[in-house]
Parts: sequence; structure tokens; C-alpha cells
Amino acid sequence: MEANKFLASFEPAKTKTTLLNQLYLEAISEGFILGFGLAFLIGPAFFALLHASIDHGFGVSVALALGVVVSDCLLMTLTYFLLTPLTGIPYFHEGLGVVGGLVLIVTGFTSIVNKPNANNETPISIWDVWHIFRKGFSINTFNPFPWMFWLSTSALVSAGVGKDSGFAAFLFFGTAALTVFATDALKAWGAQFIIRYLSQKVLKAFRIISGLCLIAFGFRLLWFAFEESQKGM
Repeated sequence: MEANKFLASFEPAKTKTTLLNQLYLEAISEGFILGFGLAFLIGPAFFALLHASIDHGFGVSVALALGVVVSDCLLMTLTYFLLTPLTGIPYFHEGLGVVGGLVLIVTGFTSIVNKPNANNETPISIWDVWHIFRKGFSINTFNPFPWMFWLSTSALVSAGVGKDSGFAAFLFFGTAALTVFATDALKAWGAQFIIRYLSQKVLKAFRIISGLCLIAFGFRLLWFAFEESQKGM
């Protein structure tokens, strides 16, 4: 009897540990599903990634993907811990829309005007890598749609795991970020094989089309900022 009582005293702790392990596994699996789903979204970062891959090759395009994922990590952290204050900042989304729109328009215009790096033979400096990283970070950070996406996701995660399991939230967001980075790197790697079979005319046409897409996204963000400002009037 005494032995049974002794073993029974460990049951609550064992049950709690089992539930936490289950919660952690669910956080990892759901984070992977979210990150994998984001890989199929075609937005400004997608076209910028292909541009970097065509102009500079796989290594530099990974720097852009890293800039995007670092931006995502920043947005995840801010929206999770500052959910209520961020939503209360006046003209928060409008300001992001204006800055993000201008960044995309300038990026798209320079992508069309600048000559591509033929066959990726021009040496790439550390400054070039930093510039590409910063471009990926800026395109994602100054776009209000990732902010709104991670705000809504953070609200769901906070309600789902509760404030007692911040580690589960960390696993969820961390897995999502790693999955996004891995799939972006895979896109850049795959683009290298496609580029080999495309002529310079086709690559030039693609640069113009994708540059125009970036400009279109930029004007869409400016229009979004205008619509949001009208709602507050």
C-alpha cells in the first residue's frame, strides 16, 4: 500500500509532463505546416529572391532569404509580446504601407534599369551581401501585410498555448521561421538550374516582368495606406 501511494504521488507530475511534451510536438508540427504554407505565397519577397538568384547566384540570394527570415523573427517577437500596444498606435499600418510601397517601387525600378550580372562572374563583396540582406529585411519589415499576418497569428498562439507556455510559442514561431528560410533557400537553389536553360533575352524579359510586379505591389501598398487613412477620417 505504501509503495502504491508513493508511485501515485508521481502521477500528476507525469501527466503534466506528458501534456507539455504533447503541446511542444503540436507546436513544432503546426509551425512547420504554417512555414511550409507560406512558401507557396507569391509576394514581393518571392520576386526579389528570384532577382537575387539570377543576378548574383545562390549564395547571395540566401542572404536575401536570411534578411526576410530575420525580419519575420522580429515581427513574431514584437507582435507576440506587444500585441495590444502595436494595434493601438495611430496610423501604424498606414505608415508601414507608405514606407513599404516606396521601398518596393524603388526596388522594382532598379531591378529593371540595372544590368544583370552576366553568368554571375562579377566578384561579390561583403558590402553587396549586406546590401542584399538589408533589401530582404526592408521589403518584409516595411510591408504591413506581414505585420497583420503575424499579429493575427500571435493572437491565436497566445490564446491557444496560454501565457504559461512561452516555450511552446517559441517552438511554434521558431519552426515556422526555419521552414520559411529552408524553402526560400530551396527556391534559390532550384532557380540556378532553371537559369542555365534560359537565354539572356528570356532572363531580361523575366527581370522586367518581375520588376513591374514589385512596382505593382508597391503601388498596392500605397493604395492600402490611403484606404486605411480614409477609414480613420
